[in-house]
Amino acid sequence: MVEDKELFYNFKDVTNADVSFLIQAINVLGENLTGCELGAYRGYSSMTILDNCSLEKLYLIDSWKPYVDFLKTEPDGKPGYEVNQMESEINEFLCRHHVKYSREKDKVEIIKKDSLEAVHDIEDQSLDFIFFDAMMSEEQTYNEAKAYYSKIKNNGYFMGHDSVAKQQVIEPMIKVKELYNNNNKIFTYNNTFLFKV
Repeated sequence: MVEDKELFYNFKDVTNADVSFLIQAINVLGENLTGCELGAYRGYSSMTILDNCSLEKLYLIDSWKPYVDFLKTEPDGKPGYEVNQMESEINEFLCRHHVKYSREKDKVEIIKKDSLEAVHDIEDQSLDFIFFDAMMSEEQTYNEAKAYYSKIKNNGYFMGHDSVAKQQVIEPMIKVKELYNNNNKIFTYNNTFLFKV
């Protein structure tokens, strides 16, 4: 007979989640933080944040709809990869499953919406950090970064993945920083980026 006991996922010291190289930076911000992951996918980065940082709340935003990703180190207008309906459903199931079996599940709010609709569910100046991992094109990066910038507190972190796609990720971020008169440096490391708001 299988013993009936509580089971939880353990994402302590995970090194292969997209957010792994930013965990220490999040911890520098302090305790009881409010954060957001834009583009939750299967929840690997979310769980890594939950298990390694002191949080009060973590928003997970994803529409879990089929998509075509164009991000590349050298963009050529051709898709990098595609996610179909079946894969989207699996990704959502795994994300929700990870949250369900997390010791920190009560701190999570899942918002299943398009990112530019979900932005209205988050108050301005309410986030200590955002982990931005939903970009699929240069235009999307700019529009979403512009929309979510005001959600981050002063001295909070705007962080994200796919920094090697410089033209499609870093250059739009620079334009958004200029729009908001932000002169803080963008730091990049191992396909991640971070700058202070």
